Amino acid sequence: MKTPLLKKYIDTLASLNDQLCFFQFNRNELIKRLKQFGGEEGDLFTPDLFQDNIMAPRINVKIKDLPSFQELNQKFTFGAYISTSYEVTSYYLKDSLDILRLFNPSSFVSTNDNQLEEKYILTLTSSGCSVPSREIIDTIKYIRLRRNLFTHLSESISPQLNSLIISQGANLNSYWTSALTDLDFQNTDVLNFEEGESIDLIKLLRIIVETLDLNLAQNLSEIGMITYLAKEQFELKPQRINADIVEQRIRKIKKIGKAVFGVNLVDNDIEPIVKTIGRR
Repeated sequence: MKTPLLKKYIDTLASLNDQLCFFQFNRNELIKRLKQFGGEEGDLFTPDLFQDNIMAPRINVKIKDLPSFQELNQKFTFGAYISTSYEVTSYYLKDSLDILRLFNPSSFVSTNDNQLEEKYILTLTSSGCSVPSREIIDTIKYIRLRRNLFTHLSESISPQLNSLIISQGANLNSYWTSALTDLDFQNTDVLNFEEGESIDLIKLLRIIVETLDLNLAQNLSEIGMITYLAKEQFELKPQRINADIVEQRIRKIKKIGKAVFGVNLVDNDIEPIVKTIGRR
């Protein structure tokens, strides 16, 4: 099962991953080019050897200093990709709660918490829904707190992140053991995002969105799904209703329901809704 949100957010995260790969490609090409220069060229400045590059004068550093200059750029780039990927995930959480309110209006109970991931799981609980594992929520929190260190230009780990690492780091390493290559949730050296752990974090965010979406879809009312699809398909194109139109609408809703939600909707649930919505 899935929700209409899944494709949008997974595609966005995949695009960010592609852009990160493109950055790595460009970086590796620069490193290869620098290795082609001789030792005597190290004291020349970028405009001297990159005369056709209009940005060379703006950088204007010695060739021998470019690797360290590029390393600083790399640290910023990985932090920016992680921050953006987290923001994408946070918007997924917000949109998920909107979907839950829309589909389950009679049981939806919103809760307040200044931590989005806590608000999300508390709202699922108060709305009578099944909830994802606590490790999923703690991983989102970990990424949010690390993102905050980057965006706030912090010079030391925050007490909140330090506490999370101490209390849950080992557990998160165990939970994600098959998905991790370089990331260590117990490591307190968290001010910069290294290459390997950045790749791990983007991968985890994709897995998290897929996991949350499956859980959300399983909690959505099928009547809510049918109503959503019927409004989308028929509300703006009202028709006179007869048996043939109802049968056509039922078939259409079942087909779209399978494609959009991955669920087999029932004729008897669909019929009264498509008889009412979009009726002229």
